[in-house]
Amino acid sequence: MFYEELDFIKIDLEKLKEEVKKSVFTLGDRVVQGEEFETPQYCGFGGWSILSRTGDWRDGFAFFQNEEGTVLEETFFPKDKENYATLKYFDIAHSLEYNKPTQAYVGALKELIEQIASFGLNPTRVRITCLKAGCKSLVHRDGGDDEYIARLHIPLWTNEKCVFICEGQNLHMEAGKAHLIMASKWHQIRNDSDEDRYHILMDVYDTKKVTKHFPYDADFALLEDFAKGMREKIDACVITPEDLALFDSVRDSYITNPHFTKK
Repeated sequence: MFYEELDFIKIDLEKLKEEVKKSVFTLGDRVVQGEEFETPQYCGFGGWSILSRTGDWRDGFAFFQNEEGTVLEETFFPKDKENYATLKYFDIAHSLEYNKPTQAYVGALKELIEQIASFGLNPTRVRITCLKAGCKSLVHRDGGDDEYIARLHIPLWTNEKCVFICEGQNLHMEAGKAHLIMASKWHQIRNDSDEDRYHILMDVYDTKKVTKHFPYDADFALLEDFAKGMREKIDACVITPEDLALFDSVRDSYITNPHFTKK
């Protein structure tokens, strides 16, 4: 089972939509995740963060486009080696680090996150995400078979042509309901409509076992220690000028967006 609907989470859809219009869309243009790799089919998944690593709404959309068996993977994520230099280069952090309220952590959105936390779901990296009309993701997974990567989706603006494809199923997630997805399975998101799709999206860890199919059975304190240790190793890592030149060269060779400029 790759998904589960959580009917114990109470959602006031219209109230949330009004809050997003008032408190999120007014912050500024959405951050585009992986904008350097945009194509006509993948033209800008992104959005606004509600919980981020820095406490700013623009943080939380770090992106690495990996292709197994390519020079991209061999350069950045060689097997059986520590890859902290890569994580530092792309500013990638563990999900548990994305726990600081941003400017969008207000009103109905704050109430919703507090409700989800009260069930022992430990929400992190909470975002309002947009999948543009006519766009789709790559077929991908966000971790290995043995990794617990549960993503909670609450659709705000959607339609039946917006689907999550996994294990041979085209799942349409209904607006105003909470859908839990195991993102370590191979999947693709598609918006084959002419309207943009907006979801509230977050990572969760079910430590109180309130879900049927997604209990977090490991020791959560150990995961927290792992995230802290990972951060210490990333911060301590030194990227040599030679590594930086190699990283830049390989990454630049994969850029598909002619309008992309480094910030």
